[in-house]
Amino acid sequence: MTRTSPPRPHDLLGLFPQLDAQARTAIRLHPRLGEPAADTSSIGGPLLWPADEPWPVCSLEHEDVFDEPFDGPVERVPEALIPVAQLYYRDVPGLPWPDRFDLLQILWCPRDHPEGEALYNPEFQLRWRTAGSVTAPLASAPVPLVCNENYVPNRCVLHPEAITEYPHRDAQAPGWKALGHGGVWGIIDPFPVVCDCGELQLPLLAAASGEFDGGTGSWQPVEEAGTGRRFADPVDVLIGRGYTLQLYYCPAAEDHPNRVVMC
Repeated sequence: MTRTSPPRPHDLLGLFPQLDAQARTAIRLHPRLGEPAADTSSIGGPLLWPADEPWPVCSLEHEDVFDEPFDGPVERVPEALIPVAQLYYRDVPGLPWPDRFDLLQILWCPRDHPEGEALYNPEFQLRWRTAGSVTAPLASAPVPLVCNENYVPNRCVLHPEAITEYPHRDAQAPGWKALGHGGVWGIIDPFPVVCDCGELQLPLLAAASGEFDGGTGSWQPVEEAGTGRRFADPVDVLIGRGYTLQLYYCPAAEDHPNRVVMC
């Protein structure tokens, strides 16, 4: 089912025409509970993972205040990462390096980290792939021994929608999305996210604490009008006190370190 963002309540370009030069395409992912497969885009779903490639683990220090046993049905591995997003380029146009990749996989360690880039948040890892190169996929992924349940996403299918965003709070979509102008800054003011190489980094994925709330209800899809908060938080991930964890990438090279900002 298609999900369509309603028209903006204000004519932003009419009020601030200079913003037109700063327009960016964002892909609202519109995750909804479902049973995705490894050959589909998803949040929290199975990954198309080569059986002969080691499953990633986290080597950072962990804060265990909120940790509890992971409720997983398969092999448990200390510090194993879990799938956060699998994005096929056919569903999410505009992802970087389409001449070399057609699949982006994003995992994270579902625990708090008192050090590192994702301070007191889950820690990301990325894999850029060509789906056709995975000829012998992994049957089932290992799971960690323990986790912070706030960081374990429900399995969701995606209904991607391309929208235009501007560097203005009212013109940036909340919720899970790719590309665009990042998350809606709410804790701190926006600032440039710069790679160690000096390149300005760009938004890649916004992992959000819900799709909309009382302050962002104008972004509720028109197909779901009148459903109240039924679809407000299908992923059921909580970042901080209800914020967004924004993942950035360096456009110079896929192996440069990623940056994260809670906003």
